[in-house]
Amino acid sequence: MSKYYVSKTEVTYTEGRLDCIETILTKPSDKKAAHEGARRFRALGNPNIHVCKHVKKRYNKLLREQNKRRKENPLTVADIAQMTKQAEELETVGGE
Repeated sequence: MSKYYVSKTEVTYTEGRLDCIETILTKPSDKKAAHEGARRFRALGNPNIHVCKHVKKRYNKLLREQNKRRKENPLTVADIAQMTKQAEELETVGGE
């Protein structure tokens, strides 16, 4: 029995080139449930909703990319130095 999942595609035009990001919205399930989930997402007003056949390799690749986008980058010493410099500039401008 084949499984299907619902995904959303976001297309943006950045610096003269197209950029596409596909985001997985549901877990793999049977065809009827996936189409019902897609219908509900469309009813909420989300554009570019698709029902995709579950191919394990592609699904896991998309999930890894999605997790990387969601991770937060830790602060570095350079970031803290830049923030301190900006705070000092604001104090001098505000103190005048």
